[in-house]
Amino acid sequence: MNSHKVTLEISETLFEQLSLLADLKEESIEYLAIQIIAAKLPCLIQKESQLNQLLAAIKPDSIHSEIGLET
Repeated sequence: MNSHKVTLEISETLFEQLSLLADLKEESIEYLAIQIIAAKLPCLIQKESQLNQLLAAIKPDSIHSEIGLET
């Protein structure tokens, strides 16, 4: 499996939270960041896809009828 390196700039607060979790779990910050991203990504992709489908279904005529501005 190929891998890619990503450099992220995060807030001090987020880094401190990630560091605390890493200490509690005795894992590296990098490992935890990858695990968190991997766990959330499928759900985010699905939600974005569903939103795009809903937005694509909106037509000017349906918007006007929904708000009572029949054309």
